Amino acid sequence: TGKCIPKAWLCDGTNDCSDKSDEEQSVCLANGVSISTNACGNQYSCKGSSGICVVADWMCDDYQDCPQNDDEEQANCDAFEASYVPPETVTLTCGETATGDAYQYNEYPFTFTLPAGYAAVKMSTCLTDNQGPVYLYLRNDDYTVQVNGNYSEQCQCSGRYILSADTTDIVAGEEYTVSLYTEFTGTYAIKVDCDASSLAGITTSNVCTDNYNGSSSGYYGGYDYGSGGYDYGSGYDYSSGSGGYSSGGYDSISNTLPSLDSAISLSCGVAQTGTLAVGEALAFSWIQSGSVDVSLNGCASDFDTVFTVYVLDSVTSEPIYTAENDDGCGTQSYLTVTYDSAYSGSTYVLALTGYGGSNGGSYSVTLEC
Repeated sequence: TGKCIPKAWLCDGTNDCSDKSDEEQSVCLANGVSISTNACGNQYSCKGSSGICVVADWMCDDYQDCPQNDDEEQANCDAFEASYVPPETVTLTCGETATGDAYQYNEYPFTFTLPAGYAAVKMSTCLTDNQGPVYLYLRNDDYTVQVNGNYSEQCQCSGRYILSADTTDIVAGEEYTVSLYTEFTGTYAIKVDCDASSLAGITTSNVCTDNYNGSSSGYYGGYDYGSGGYDYGSGYDYSSGSGGYSSGGYDSISNTLPSLDSAISLSCGVAQTGTLAVGEALAFSWIQSGSVDVSLNGCASDFDTVFTVYVLDSVTSEPIYTAENDDGCGTQSYLTVTYDSAYSGSTYVLALTGYGGSNGGSYSVTLEC
């Protein structure tokens, strides 16, 4: 049909293509998407043909996630709780790669013990088998030890990180819990490498091929329950397609990286206003100074906006994906950028686009410091 959809929408129980080809098993398998007889896995499947899945924590939480609000009906919550089977805990081992089925917004538990005689470990999600963005962290039982996936070791594809820990963080021989929070439906993969001396002795590539070509299906995948009904945006594409970086870099919603040569400079408290054409992408920039978080306020814009933030690599000047926001205030964007000492004094870039590449109008962008 010529229509492009995110790979996460393949075999998800929803007909996104007019010929239903996105639900054919042969098409899904050919595109590297695992198939489950239950598209929602251990999540609640909303009534009707919406294809929307709801995680256990969102059931009966006084917030509507299903179009028919059936996730807030007590009888459905009770039945789901009675049948719910939590994900199985998997043991991570040095020198091995753990893989498995993942469902959007689920948390998967692992255990890891650094063997005696070893001093450091790196857990990487920069793998082609890992099909989408994840959050990875390690902790002990009482949370007095917690190590998070590191922004400074971010994979060159959508929202994946490398978790690094040594004996200044963890104790060899003690068991820790590792949690993987997935923002997609597909396959996860975690590669575990250990070294007897230090983190410097572990070589882990952050270059990866991105099998995840857009926002996952579900509420955060582009559904808009406002008066305008469903809003199926085209989502994000961080693959190495036209206009992106060949190493798995950035393709924006409009498939255009805004020119940094004409980036609009942002100053604290000063609103930058103008007009964004449909399909256009504009760049704004600022230099991170001081150890404080900053926020980007686009609430005064009059169209459905998307903010995507990057920090420029100090050596190559290539943009490193940092964060994004769609509907932070209504259909406009509001995004807080957390201070990262690794990028103090670096140039940050905001890419402004219209949602789905089909929105435009008057914008207002203010850097709040």
